[in-house]
Amino acid sequence: MIITQYIMNFSPAIQNELNKINSADFTPGTYIYMGMGKLNGRTVCIAVAYKIDYCIKKSEQFVKDIPAITFDHINKVKTGELMACCRFEINLKQVCH
Repeated sequence: MIITQYIMNFSPAIQNELNKINSADFTPGTYIYMGMGKLNGRTVCIAVAYKIDYCIKKSEQFVKDIPAITFDHINKVKTGELMACCRFEINLKQVCH
């Protein structure tokens, strides 16, 4: 049996966002982070969180349980707005065992 796993490489933009949420200036609730995936060619929301690290964690859990979904990107949305102000691409490296 082949087990497929993915290793996530954090881009500088994601690393910068991780640094921001751990700073004294961070205020939870100003933005939400939406983990977005791909399923049968469609974009689907797989996680929503106030912090990017939790969004990543929950998105990874979701795609692990449902292999048909691929973790694609994270949208950062200012609370109350309808459009993302920032998009973080997810770089996954597939590893087969």
